[in-house]
Amino acid sequence: MKKELRNNQDEVFFTLELDTTNRWLRGSWYGPVTIEQVKKGALMYVEHLQRTPYSKILNDLRYFKGSFLDANEWIERVCLPPAVQAGLTCFVHLVSEDFEDKLSVEDFCRRSKDNFRAVICDAEEEAVEWLRGCR
Repeated sequence: MKKELRNNQDEVFFTLELDTTNRWLRGSWYGPVTIEQVKKGALMYVEHLQRTPYSKILNDLRYFKGSFLDANEWIERVCLPPAVQAGLTCFVHLVSEDFEDKLSVEDFCRRSKDNFRAVICDAEEEAVEWLRGCR
């Protein structure tokens, strides 16, 4: 199952898939994304954590353009409590080697450290292996 969020130009900016083989959620971001769009994607993660037995997320930011630093406080306040209550244990950010928004990702990881494990990887194989081993 794959769900999509689209912008006003009907372009996909976020997809969410249930990886039934690995038993986690995989979200992928595309192009320039606004803070409001980041919030919509974050809420979609929470909704699916609440509806599935999955406790892990692979957040693919390799094609993301922009920053979500300004949304992190909102995500921490609005999304993290119900995500943790739904069972979130492991969250990996997959970024490209030239990813320009590391500050946002590092800030997210700092905000989540007391609730679940979160890391940043720049290779898909590394991200997948980390999630497979995360408990």
